[in-house]
Amino acid sequence: VYFTNGLCKASSFCDFCHLPHPKRAAHLDKRHRDLLRALPFEKRLSIVLPILRQKALQLDSSPETSRLLDAIGEPRVPPPSNAGPGGLQEPSFMTPTGPAEPISRKSEHTLSSSLRCLSLRSLIVSLNRA
Repeated sequence: VYFTNGLCKASSFCDFCHLPHPKRAAHLDKRHRDLLRALPFEKRLSIVLPILRQKALQLDSSPETSRLLDAIGEPRVPPPSNAGPGGLQEPSFMTPTGPAEPISRKSEHTLSSSLRCLSLRSLIVSLNRA
């Protein structure tokens, strides 16, 4: 910026690159990862689902995508007790972590803001790791 505008005083001797570069991919910091991990599944879902819905519908606004997102938000039915070893295991992000302390509005807001900065893929990966 400075060099192309002629404002860099070092001119061609400057070691700093003034050219624009692609931004680094957004990610959650340790505080947000810990906060997300500590939330029970239902609370995690209430925070993440609206963001997930918005990002997914921006990529594909088909009725099928809407139906899949609606299915994610539906109450879960526990698997039958007679499920054998071939039964599917829930992803780790769908497993409740138990009771947790309520989080403050500010913490929830900053977490939501951070989640909005993530790509759809990073958002899903973060949920799976939580």
